[in-house]
Amino acid sequence: MLKVLGAVAAAPLRPGLAVGAAQLLGGCGGGSSDVQVPDPVVNPEGAPLRIPPVLSPSSVTATEDAYVLSVDESEIEILPGKSTRILGFDGMTPGPTIRARAGRPVTVSLLNNLPQTTLGGAPGEVVIHLHGGHVPSSDDGFPTDIVPPGTSRTYTYPNNQLPATLWYHDHLMDFTGPHVWFGLAGLYLITDDHEESLGLPNGAHEVPLVIQDRNIDGDGNLVYTGNRNGEVGNTLLVNGTVEPYLRVANRKYRFRVLNGSNMRMYRIALSNGAPFQVLGMEGGLLPSPVTVASITLTPAERVDIVIDFSSIPVGESLVLRNLLGSGDTADIVRFDVDRMETDDSQVPAVLRPIEQLAMSDVVQTRSFTLSGGMMGMQGMMGGLWTINGNPFDPDRVDADPKLGTVEIWEFQNMSMMDHPVHVHQTMFQILEINRGPPPATHAGWKDTVNVPAMGSARIIMQFPDYAGRYVFHCHVLEHEDHVMMARFDVIP
Repeated sequence: MLKVLGAVAAAPLRPGLAVGAAQLLGGCGGGSSDVQVPDPVVNPEGAPLRIPPVLSPSSVTATEDAYVLSVDESEIEILPGKSTRILGFDGMTPGPTIRARAGRPVTVSLLNNLPQTTLGGAPGEVVIHLHGGHVPSSDDGFPTDIVPPGTSRTYTYPNNQLPATLWYHDHLMDFTGPHVWFGLAGLYLITDDHEESLGLPNGAHEVPLVIQDRNIDGDGNLVYTGNRNGEVGNTLLVNGTVEPYLRVANRKYRFRVLNGSNMRMYRIALSNGAPFQVLGMEGGLLPSPVTVASITLTPAERVDIVIDFSSIPVGESLVLRNLLGSGDTADIVRFDVDRMETDDSQVPAVLRPIEQLAMSDVVQTRSFTLSGGMMGMQGMMGGLWTINGNPFDPDRVDADPKLGTVEIWEFQNMSMMDHPVHVHQTMFQILEINRGPPPATHAGWKDTVNVPAMGSARIIMQFPDYAGRYVFHCHVLEHEDHVMMARFDVIP
């Protein structure tokens, strides 16, 4: 039996995203998420962490890489001995990882093999969004740009952006929540020569961790209740694995961590309290690594970290924990140190310079109020979540930034729940959260900013390259579906 190193005490849950299923108020949301899930631990040693395969291109030319992805209903095993029906890319969840290079275009031909009505009663139409991708409006995955069942379409991603940890997921208007819950998500990693020259851990020592909470009934079925406050589960999946472990050598590893949950927030930390290094977040590398003992991820946020296992004796284990969880939502993944290896990787003191957007270039400041939701609070529209008091209307333009210009967007949260706001088309920099500067880990390029309950956030961004229609929205997926999303048009 491997020895697990000392645990960090879990922090108490706080209001907002980090609430358990039993704590959610169901009165304005279409049902409770308090679903009883059987103890999935059949083997006390856990299960080997699944690593999503890297998708092979269907063709490679001098100028681009082409891929084919299908969307299907599939049967997989999540709980031992149980069959679980999912929505999967190429029959799996998370879907296969796409690896791309900055400046080299990728095309993805999507084949929609879903029936007209799929799991949870959701429609079989899909819309794929490359989250964090800087892409033309036509390929961004506007929520009404549907791919009907039995049809296909090709998305083009120029990759004209800095290397970063991106992900792709369904973005169908009103049904993003159930589609992602049942499995429609996968990683998309961009790199370049500079990043590869840094000597960071790579190959088998670069590991994706897609963290998602889910409810699974006694027969192995995924259960989705449609709670408008946000869907939560009471067990964690990492890369689709329950109670995962990863056998590691006593050396440095790089982990690409995605909070792929619909609503749950995570504060990740090591069970022995040891620090780890943050290389960057959604928009790629920071100027220098930041050493922390924990970091909080709201839905859709990613963090690129290095954990050094060199001080852990062979035969012992370390756990990556969620300090905001309890029970089956507290332990994320167990690392079993089972061998010694020479480590030729490094974490250099200088990673990649970041060009700070200048306040002197700002041409407009826009303000957005986030409100609605539970128990008739200010701005509530029959249990809906709104931006500036308005539900999402795909035909209404709520902002019209001009191509190439720099703007500041201010968000004021008038509700008692956190709202992680995601802006399509471009990365941004955080100026303030609750009138204070962001932490050093969040000082680089971002595509999602958490606006705390009854709090505020300010961001600065430029709108380069592509005109057309895009959206911004809360990435609590049930808030987005009900209907905290707005359209903005980048005008020439």
